[in-house]
Amino acid sequence: MKKKTPGTVPPYPAQWAPDTLTTFFTEHLNRIYCANAHLAERLLEIAGTSNFKDLNNPIKETIDETEKHIALMDSIYLALQKHYSFDQCNHLIALLEDEFTAIHQQDNDELLRDMRLLSYLQNIENVEKSSIQLLKLIAIEKNNGAIAIFLDEYLNPSKDKFALYNFIIDKYDNNQQTAINL
Repeated sequence: MKKKTPGTVPPYPAQWAPDTLTTFFTEHLNRIYCANAHLAERLLEIAGTSNFKDLNNPIKETIDETEKHIALMDSIYLALQKHYSFDQCNHLIALLEDEFTAIHQQDNDELLRDMRLLSYLQNIENVEKSSIQLLKLIAIEKNNGAIAIFLDEYLNPSKDKFALYNFIIDKYDNNQQTAINL
């Protein structure tokens, strides 16, 4: 049995016929990529700034985590012999921009700023979760269980929340109530 190297993509849809299901797969892969690219770019803007000084370390950790996700996705695109595209992501970008702008509008109120950050991160996580579920179903439908396993092992955001998300939850929930961990 061939040993799998972490971060490598198993044999994948290069052999898939370019049909509507493959197009749908690529669109959802693009949504995940778009959300992660937005997160990395926007967090980089606030990292180290005075209004976010208390969150500097978890912001940097989240940027690192997100860049690793993006690198893994790049390997999927390479295997697909495709490039990411944000053509179908305009509504997603608008939503994420609205969420991120709201964070800046509250940067003088630490509690509200943190809740806005949680909302922003939760929106990104929801996009990832729903799209990954669809990608796994399509991979199964296309008889490619290897990519379904890869998606679950390497891109599944439900395994670990963002470091920034966990930091903010810990900051406000000393009892670690499960109701907050949505």
